[in-house]
Amino acid sequence: MTKKITICVLAFLAFGLFAKSQNLGELKSKVANSGQNPKKKASKEVYISNFNVLVEIYREDTDYKAKREFRGKGRGEAKANAALGLSGVDAIKLQEKVDQLYKELVADLESKGFTILEADAVKDTKFYKKAIPLNGPVLRESANPGMLEIIPTNFKGYASVKDAEGTSSKKSGLFSGFKAVGKAVSGGNNALSKEINDAIVLDINLVMSWSETGGSWLKSLGGANARIKTNLTLGSKAITAPKKKGIRFKGAEDVYNLETDFNLSQGSGLRKTVWKGYLKKPLTIEGVIEDTKVESYNRGEASQSYDVGNIYTVTYWESTISENAKMVAVDPDKFANALYLSGKTFIDDQLNYMFEKYSKVK
Repeated sequence: MTKKITICVLAFLAFGLFAKSQNLGELKSKVANSGQNPKKKASKEVYISNFNVLVEIYREDTDYKAKREFRGKGRGEAKANAALGLSGVDAIKLQEKVDQLYKELVADLESKGFTILEADAVKDTKFYKKAIPLNGPVLRESANPGMLEIIPTNFKGYASVKDAEGTSSKKSGLFSGFKAVGKAVSGGNNALSKEINDAIVLDINLVMSWSETGGSWLKSLGGANARIKTNLTLGSKAITAPKKKGIRFKGAEDVYNLETDFNLSQGSGLRKTVWKGYLKKPLTIEGVIEDTKVESYNRGEASQSYDVGNIYTVTYWESTISENAKMVAVDPDKFANALYLSGKTFIDDQLNYMFEKYSKVK
């Protein structure tokens, strides 16, 4: 009896230490439900069209200030770059945690009476007419800068050529809004649901990130200021990265909008069921990444004027560049567990909403 008590106490203490080392902040989720509640005879077949996970491992920030001149005096242009990355990340451990999240999602759905449809159920649909197979496991550098993209080993599905090859990003641009409108007009995943006998279509995305970019506004008044600091979270994220293609201005950056969401679609027309679950604020994860900040500041060299004869003055403007980069070491197990714990918390929250809505469906 004494031996059993000792084991229980040790297990409790171990759990307490683990919980203390990796604390999750308050979960604040919301569901944007723009459709009808499920019909009493709605199908409980589920096709998981997407399960995509993005994990941040590297970030850059840049700031540029043009030269400032007033009557031949001022400072030359200045550019500040800062870079922060993680060392010690084990991609294989991350893949294992993503696999675990996916397996538990399927198991939870099946335990509530839902039936999972395989990819063969959608391969001949018009919805995927121009798509190609996308099968896990996928572990690769994302087209979204600084992110690692992971797709579960057991995932089997279809996607556009760009999505399947990993060349499609979430970069904001002139036509990004039109793409969203086009998807809505075409019916989105409700169009797919209609083709597979009004089955439920789930589209799930998780984003774990840790960077906060942007320099001090006060310092930016006097020069170029780039700054990155750590704050590990699960949630939607707008990241920036130096612009490398197209028309580029000095210091220009692209913006990528990455979403953590749980999308459900079923049926079509006025009676369709459709909602999007998301986090109202990022879910913070403490005890994994040491609080770190990297900053670069550059005022630019003061102008220098030279008299040329007695006729005119030449002013020399020197352009300066400063760079600052740093790597932060992380425990590979803690980092992978952070992804699992935060992802599991969000998915379970969304499944509870789903199960409540389908509780009256027979």
